[in-house]
Amino acid sequence: MYDVGMQLPSIDSLDDLVDAVALLGRLDAHVAMAAATLETTGAWGTDGHLSMASWLRDRCRMGHHEASTMLRLGRFLVRYESIGNGVMVGRITMSQVRLMQGMVTRPTADLFEAMHDEFADAIAPLTAAETATACQEWRRKAEAISDMPEPPVPDRSLRYSRLDDGSMVGRFTFDGTLAALFAKAIDTARTWDGTNDQRSRPMANADAMADVIAFFNANHDKPGTPRNRPHLELHQLAGDDVAHAISTSGGHVLDAASTATVTCDCVIHRIVRQGSTVLDYGRTMRTVLPHLFRATAARDGGCRFPGCERPVAWCDAHHIRWWRNHGETKLDNLLLLCNRHHHLVHREQWSIQLQPDASCRFTGPSGAVLSSRPRGQPTIRAA
Repeated sequence: MYDVGMQLPSIDSLDDLVDAVALLGRLDAHVAMAAATLETTGAWGTDGHLSMASWLRDRCRMGHHEASTMLRLGRFLVRYESIGNGVMVGRITMSQVRLMQGMVTRPTADLFEAMHDEFADAIAPLTAAETATACQEWRRKAEAISDMPEPPVPDRSLRYSRLDDGSMVGRFTFDGTLAALFAKAIDTARTWDGTNDQRSRPMANADAMADVIAFFNANHDKPGTPRNRPHLELHQLAGDDVAHAISTSGGHVLDAASTATVTCDCVIHRIVRQGSTVLDYGRTMRTVLPHLFRATAARDGGCRFPGCERPVAWCDAHHIRWWRNHGETKLDNLLLLCNRHHHLVHREQWSIQLQPDASCRFTGPSGAVLSSRPRGQPTIRAA
C-alpha cells in the first residue's frame, strides 16, 4: 500500500527534474500494468460495474478518455514484456512507448510480439525524434508483409452553389490527408499586412484561398497555356458606344471592382445585341500577350505592391491606367500584382505611378504614399 502522507521528493535542480520525470514515467507504467492485470481478474464486476474502465471512472474519478488510455497502455506493456521492463528500469521512456503504441496496429500486433525484444534494444538509446523515424519505418515494412485490409475510400466531399449576386456558398468534408494538405496551403498563402491589417481570421483565410486558386489557374499543367485568363463577355446594345454589363462565360454579372480587376488581363468577347438578337460576336482579344507578360515579369520580378514578396507565378499583369479607362496595353502601363493586391488596388482605388527607373509610387485612399523597386532585370522606359 502507498502512504498517502508520504513526502514528495524535492526538485531543486535540472538533474532533480530529470530524475523526477523518469520516476513519473515508471510510476505511470507501473500503475497502468497493475490496472491491466487486475482487469483480467474480473474483480471490478463484484460491485456492479460493467468494465474495468467503468470501475476506474467511478472509483478513481477518472474521465472516460483517461481511463481508456491507462488501460490501453497497461495492456501494451503487459503483452510486450520487454517494453514494460525497459520502462521500469529507465531504459525506455514513456514518449517512446507512446510512439510504439501508435506504430503497432491490429494486423501487425503478432509480428511485433515476435520481435519486440530486439526492437526494445534497438530504440533504447534513441531520442524521441529518432524513435519516431524508427517506428514509421517499422510500421511501413510490417504493413507491407502483413495481410492488411484495403484502405477505406477517403471521406471527401465539396458542395457549392452560386447565389443571385454572383457570390458562392458551400460546404466541404476532408479526410485527414486532404485536411493536412488544405491547412498547409492556407497557412502558406495567408498574408499579414502588419498593424494596419484589419481583416478577421476568416477573411484572411478566404484571401489565402483566393491566392491558392489564382496560383493554380496561372500555373496548371492542363491542356492549353498555363496562364488561362478569365473569359468575359461585354454585352453591348446596337448603336451604343459602351458595354452595359460584363459577365463571365458562366453568365454571372461582375461588380465594378471585380470587373476592373479581371479586365486587366483577360480574354474579351464582345457581343452586340439588337434586343435579344445577337448581331456581332466580335473577336477574342488577349489584353496582355505572353511576350509582354514575360517582359513585365522580367522587369518586376514579382508583386510590386510595397512589402509583398510573392513571386511571378502568383501574379497578374495590372494596367496602371485601368483598361476600362482606355489604358494602353504596353510595358510602361503594366506592372505585376499578386491576386490579393490586385483586388486591393482596384477595390480601394489606389493610384500608381511608374517612374522612369521602374520604381513605383502607390497612393492609397487615405493619402498614404508607399514605394517599391523592381526585383527583376532593370528596364529603361521609352521616352
